[in-house]
Amino acid sequence: SGYERREERTVYENPWVRFERHVMVHPNGRPGEHGVVVTPVASAVVALDGDDVILVRQARYAVDRLVLEVVKGGAAPGELPLACAQRELREELGYRVERWDALGCAYEIPSIVQEPVWLFLARGLTPAHADPEPVETIVPVRMPLDAALDAVARGGIDDAVTALALLRAKRAA
Repeated sequence: SGYERREERTVYENPWVRFERHVMVHPNGRPGEHGVVVTPVASAVVALDGDDVILVRQARYAVDRLVLEVVKGGAAPGELPLACAQRELREELGYRVERWDALGCAYEIPSIVQEPVWLFLARGLTPAHADPEPVETIVPVRMPLDAALDAVARGGIDDAVTALALLRAKRAA
């Protein structure tokens, strides 16, 4: 990429995120400083049931509002992206899945966030028991995939990972 890292220092860390301060040299040779957010690898799932997608509406602290999005979450240490996707879908919506397709990855804010979100399409859903984390309040929202894409275009769905995942799912479906 042309950047030269000279120094890295962790300025804050908890189990979900680490903030680093990097002293570096830009590709044009000028010295600089950059903040980098390091998170666990995450997975996101477009749960497709026929022509319908099943999204989740849940509160997101950083934006202080309810957000309509695909199922997503961070991987446990050593957990592979597909295993993370399978676990998240089982926990948040409680579905077993016949077919999994990889849809590539997305970067939420590539200017400051280091880790990718791996995208998956889940088809052939069979209802089972959901088991969300105790702090999660998740409301499933079912709608046609085309209506979800219209909601992205109109601003009703504004989560970037969800928008990209829905677009790629439409191409793969």
